[in-house]
Amino acid sequence: MKTVAQFREQAVFLRESSGSTNIEKTLLKALKVLKLFHIPHYVCSGFAVQEHGYPRFTANVDIIVPNVAFAIEKLSVNGFKANPGSKMTVTNRETKVEVDLLPGGKKVDPGPLTLPTHVSEKPQVLTLDKLISSKLSTYMGRGIDRTQHYADVVKLVQANLLPRDYGVDPKVRELYHTIWDGLHAKNQ
Repeated sequence: MKTVAQFREQAVFLRESSGSTNIEKTLLKALKVLKLFHIPHYVCSGFAVQEHGYPRFTANVDIIVPNVAFAIEKLSVNGFKANPGSKMTVTNRETKVEVDLLPGGKKVDPGPLTLPTHVSEKPQVLTLDKLISSKLSTYMGRGIDRTQHYADVVKLVQANLLPRDYGVDPKVRELYHTIWDGLHAKNQ
């Protein structure tokens, strides 16, 4: 199994070779602003998936924050612009990369997204178990328009050689088992 450092190296290579280095540049810029205003965060979605071993392309940054409106307000006066028609997205004025801000702690989907508590300029990427749980939760809650979340989990299970009893949230465990069983049934 690959180490975290190897996954990180692979993610950086993907961003460089695909011309998407502005994703990380935008993320780091956003995190500097969030730190300035003491806003904790978690990095999730495509960037987090890359960091956990599945090198897929992403065109934006997704960050979980406790208060989306407050984060947008602070980002909007510090190098980002609010996107018309969206209450959750800003765009980096320099790189043109979008940042989707997601509310932490809301129980909209079946599984929990905990509130971020750590303020830092460094990306606080969701742990693999929380990333998988949140992706399955969103897929369960939103279905067909979130099939990428399901596909991400499949690839994360494969890339990380995860066991069937991996510590995902109990609310998404049955779906995780369905995925794990399906992956291992084809190998028998």
